Amino acid sequence: MDSSTYSVLIIEDEYPARMLMMDYIMNCSELKLAGIAESGDKALNLLQEKKFDLVFMDINLPAVNGMDILRKEHGKSTFFIITTAYSEHAVEAFDLDATDYLLKPFSFERFRKSVDKALRFLQESKQTNPSKEEKKTHLKIQSDSAVYLLPLQDIHFISANNKSCVVHTSQKDYETSKLLKEIEEKLPSERFIRIHKGFLVNLDFVTSLRYDKGGSYTIQLKNEDETTLPVGRSFAQNLKEALKL
Repeated sequence: MDSSTYSVLIIEDEYPARMLMMDYIMNCSELKLAGIAESGDKALNLLQEKKFDLVFMDINLPAVNGMDILRKEHGKSTFFIITTAYSEHAVEAFDLDATDYLLKPFSFERFRKSVDKALRFLQESKQTNPSKEEKKTHLKIQSDSAVYLLPLQDIHFISANNKSCVVHTSQKDYETSKLLKEIEEKLPSERFIRIHKGFLVNLDFVTSLRYDKGGSYTIQLKNEDETTLPVGRSFAQNLKEALKL
């Protein structure tokens, strides 16, 4: 960690929870409490008036719901950590790029772990000021009633499976109800490319592009199975350009 101090906003309507958050923040030397909002409308006003690095936000708030705030602020540079007693919003929160999701009651150790995660992202953003796509390091998906954060460097390819997708990684395969197009929109386009209506691949794993008789193409991946995938004719030129062939 570097020696920078990051400004924090607490959005919480319950007094005991606000006091606990203040105490936790005061015990993190990297954080500086810069604002408190007890309702959703006040939180939106503060977010418009002032730049915060990190926001700890409850979901059930007076006036404006926390999820509505997250939707409105999605795509901006502020990092959000959700603090709530309800787990049912976790998938949507991660889809909206929430940094973490803390279920009440949570310990200082769990809080500190969440802070460390946010600080890593904040420091990377400060050092490189990357675009939104370039900042992505993980893909958030729901599979088997759990939410996973999959490192992009571990994803080999994604395949369509009727009205769902399978994300193939170095460790295992994860099936998710998302469509391939939805997954594609969440991944950096300079790293992941559609090669077929049913396949999206990580260019880092492509070892060869082969031209077969009849005008069709296939690629081979450098994974344990040495996977071979077909390349759709309409996708071949984009793939060649991406591979600089």
